[in-house]
Amino acid sequence: MAVAGNQRRETGLRVARKKLQARRKQTFQPGFGWVKPLLALLTVVGSAIGLTLMLKWMEDPQQWPVGSVQIEGKFRHLQPAQLQQVVAPLAASGFFVVDVSEIQEHLQALAWVDQVSVRRVWPDELDIEVREQQPVAHWGAGGFINARAEVFRPQQVPELAGLPRLDGPEGYQRRVLGMHARMQALVKPLALEVERLSLDARRAWRLRLSNGLTLEVGRNHPLKRVARFVKVYPAILASAEGRLTAVDLRYSNGFAARWQAPETAAGRSG
Repeated sequence: MAVAGNQRRETGLRVARKKLQARRKQTFQPGFGWVKPLLALLTVVGSAIGLTLMLKWMEDPQQWPVGSVQIEGKFRHLQPAQLQQVVAPLAASGFFVVDVSEIQEHLQALAWVDQVSVRRVWPDELDIEVREQQPVAHWGAGGFINARAEVFRPQQVPELAGLPRLDGPEGYQRRVLGMHARMQALVKPLALEVERLSLDARRAWRLRLSNGLTLEVGRNHPLKRVARFVKVYPAILASAEGRLTAVDLRYSNGFAARWQAPETAAGRSG
């Protein structure tokens, strides 16, 4: 009985010691759960530092200069040297840093520049395409107008032969340009052209034809009035002597004409 009791006590002590050792292992076992977050943080910080250094390196114009600027386009009034002069200081910031939008804005500010496209070409080139303004008429004093009814005013105004002269209040450019095209179509059967067309502050139309004839068209129904005149113009020329110099179409049932006497016309022509 005593032996059996001793064995049970020894067995109980061994079990107790094992439990105590297991508890101590659990208590003093070091944890490594913080390692992964630390590594992730170090990776992010290292990547940010590397990216910053790389960006500074790329921003250095000494390391990445713009080696060449290619400007393409068909020019009559623009000079490539003038365009290069605008681009050069803007391209000095380097290939990766240069602001292509800023270059486009500066070139677009030139009066004879219509549209601009700027792009980088690896490894050190800027490719610039410039479309020059294509005027379809003179506009007012010292200006031109293009096919989109946009007015531009160069500092030096060349005399471009063959372009009509248009004028009108601000905001009426498109209307005047469109009216010129319609009136031009009306007088075409007479083998004449509309050399001048103006819309005054009262919104009255006035035009001059290529033979020097001036038409006072007025405000109301300008196209109908001109069309009516075109129909009777050959008959007027056939039945009258002298040179027709001006016609007032502002009458509802007819028009008034001013003539130059034959002897006066002959004297001036001589």
